[in-house]
Amino acid sequence: MVHLLFVILYLSRSVKGTSATCPPPESDGSSRTLWSILWSCALTLLICVWHAIHPDVPPPRQKWWEAWLRLSTVFQAIAPFFLPQWVVYIACKQWYEARWRIIEFQDARYQWSMIHSFFAEMGGFYYCDETGSLCRIDSIEFLRLLEAREIANPVITELEIKDKSKLDSLGIFFLSVQLIWFTLQVVIRIQNRLVVTLVELDTVCMATVTLCLLFFWWNKPVRPKRPHIFYSHLYLRTDSDLLRTREWEFPDDLLPARVTAVAASGMARSNISIISLFTSWLIFGGLHLTAWNFPFVTEGERMTWRIASLIFAGSALACIVLAFTFGCYGSDSQLEDPHPSLLLGLGLALLSRMVLVALIFASLRSLPSSAYQTVPWTAYIPHL
Repeated sequence: MVHLLFVILYLSRSVKGTSATCPPPESDGSSRTLWSILWSCALTLLICVWHAIHPDVPPPRQKWWEAWLRLSTVFQAIAPFFLPQWVVYIACKQWYEARWRIIEFQDARYQWSMIHSFFAEMGGFYYCDETGSLCRIDSIEFLRLLEAREIANPVITELEIKDKSKLDSLGIFFLSVQLIWFTLQVVIRIQNRLVVTLVELDTVCMATVTLCLLFFWWNKPVRPKRPHIFYSHLYLRTDSDLLRTREWEFPDDLLPARVTAVAASGMARSNISIISLFTSWLIFGGLHLTAWNFPFVTEGERMTWRIASLIFAGSALACIVLAFTFGCYGSDSQLEDPHPSLLLGLGLALLSRMVLVALIFASLRSLPSSAYQTVPWTAYIPHL
């Protein structure tokens, strides 16, 4: 990872910039305006943040607006801007735990999938006992009830869960294409030696983080509104109306079933999620270091950007050194009760990130002339 940082620093030195600025030109066929730049970046950022929000399934009697006003939902909307590496860590942790749930169900000879795991852990399963009380259950509690044969309606298919999601795999694919297309445009601008604005660079960083989230949360239902309720045998016997509505039976095809699962490895479960935290942290900071020679309005802003970017990436390096030297972050339980060095590193990253965001907005007041030039796409289209 240290070598990766030095490579990024070396590449950033090769990106030439100029401090010459000019007022924005009139919109014509060969130029773009400040509003068009902001519009494309804002649309891409909206895609990034909208997909980063994966609120838990609201309880059966909760209003939809109450779920959106919960503190966890507000944090999910803000965290991608200021602590994107923490969002990647959470997504990777959920992905790896979901795969382990498949193995646990496979050992018990039951059919299970990633979609089932994600939906259960986000509050999609509720159990109605003999008194009619509803309680939220996770995958392990569902497995315990399943083995005790206390559930009268134990079957829920992947298709039923997918039907609750507000976004399918095709929609996720098009989101990925949109993010990759925006990143490609920025790369082509650099190839043509056109100025890339700081807001575009930061949008590419957010797009990179979102692509990681799309990978880890590919099978996670998006904003389902209603959970699935499992009923006790005793409750069905007392509720004659529900019993007449549908006859439930324990299907034999659940024992055994074909399960696609990842083989257990010798690596601890927490190691992958912790590695994802530090890797995304370092990459996000390294991408901002590519603006080392970007044009700035003043020399003071240039130095501030360099220092803030170095602090953001350097805090990740410091935490990595502590992790390998003293084993400070060896398990998820230690992250739930985090080491002071990790809190200090995240605090420094948050402060430097706020400085970077302020400099991004400050740079919009005066952009270089080449920032308004468009990419000559006709040069990339084969023609006779």
